[in-house]
Amino acid sequence: MAPAPDLKTLGPAAEVRSRGGTGRQNGLGELALRPARAVLHVLRVAYVLAGIFVVTFALYPFLAVSVVLRSRAGQRWVATRYHRIMRGLLGLRIAVHGAPSSSRPLCIASNHTSWLDIVVISSFLPVVFVAKQEVASWPFFGWLARLQRSIFVDRERKHLVHRTVEQIADALLAGEIIGLFPEGTSTDGTGVVPFRSALIGGVHAALRRQPRLPAIFMQPVSVTYVGPNRRGAVWALEDEIPFFPHLLQVAAMRRIEVVVAWGEPVSADVGSDRKALAGELEQAVRAMVADAHQSRTAQR
Repeated sequence: MAPAPDLKTLGPAAEVRSRGGTGRQNGLGELALRPARAVLHVLRVAYVLAGIFVVTFALYPFLAVSVVLRSRAGQRWVATRYHRIMRGLLGLRIAVHGAPSSSRPLCIASNHTSWLDIVVISSFLPVVFVAKQEVASWPFFGWLARLQRSIFVDRERKHLVHRTVEQIADALLAGEIIGLFPEGTSTDGTGVVPFRSALIGGVHAALRRQPRLPAIFMQPVSVTYVGPNRRGAVWALEDEIPFFPHLLQVAAMRRIEVVVAWGEPVSADVGSDRKALAGELEQAVRAMVADAHQSRTAQR
């Protein structure tokens, strides 16, 4: 049998023709796989959406009974279980640094890059979040936010902020863990913008109402999305994509890597300076976000 000709011996033209043939074969292979990938994409989205609805309506009766009976323990249990299941459905793979504080009363302050932040944090703690007013009008998830007793703030109507501050104080004194996003907006997650101090006033309001309460603990928390699907998971203000299309985008992803870091709690008493507290929490969160990105870069 005659030996196969050496492409280099035959010259550059033969080598180019051979490469072209291989490239065409690869291209045809990619075209053949596209329909299969499209079907898998649709099946993945359908699976996630169906799972969300099934879990929601399976747990809803327990939540409704808890609300009717005014059982805060029941409401907290349902909320935590619900978000843990959601975490699995959405493919969130979470690396955890530190731990939620066991000190009470507790208020957490986190950076904000996506609606997924609420799912991530609530899968660890039954948190009552302070959310922007628009969340209440979101289809389905706005209804869920109201059931979880979220506190809504209208940032466009500054004169109403004092009402939100009083609602935060009410919740803290009732034993709830409050979740704040002090940036006041959502970002692309590469950094942290300055924390606003207005809603931290709820901590002072609670302390003024309850003189026997020596302090309220504030814990900095960072939620950082890393890995190849990082940008798809982020829902920054500048993205200008409506909520439901972003939910479909997230549902199509099989894996989203998240780093959650729980910082050291800060003790706030009635004499603590609100702006100084905001600055201290901001620095802690900024450092944890930077560490998460640097660790990811070092692993590559």
